[in-house]
Amino acid sequence: MPNCINRGDYLFVENFESFSSKALFGLIQEISEHCKRESLDKVLVDLREIRGHISIVDRYELGKEIAKVIGPKIKVAAVAQMNLINYLMENSAVNRGAKIRVFTEIKKALEWLEVKEQQENPSTISPPAG
Repeated sequence: MPNCINRGDYLFVENFESFSSKALFGLIQEISEHCKRESLDKVLVDLREIRGHISIVDRYELGKEIAKVIGPKIKVAAVAQMNLINYLMENSAVNRGAKIRVFTEIKKALEWLEVKEQQENPSTISPPAG
């Protein structure tokens, strides 16, 4: 189950599950519902802990679903490990009007969203020091 936190300017979502297309399709729906309920139009999704293989078909379908469910009104920054990124999901969503971008660093994702990192509990969104 993802952890969704309203950070004032944006919704922060952590997902600690192994990859499954069913879980990610559910996450897309949950993000949309949270944003509508809490009047948020920016989302940071931390997917750095996801493990597993995401097929080409799943990436394409997830992009289509993001465009359909989240649409152009919500700006989404997703952060993942470099070995999971190939930009097909991002391209599939953007080509259908969504505002999404994939990053490997939280700082760059926050800059693109044009929000500041919340300092109340920075360990929840900052990578470990070291």
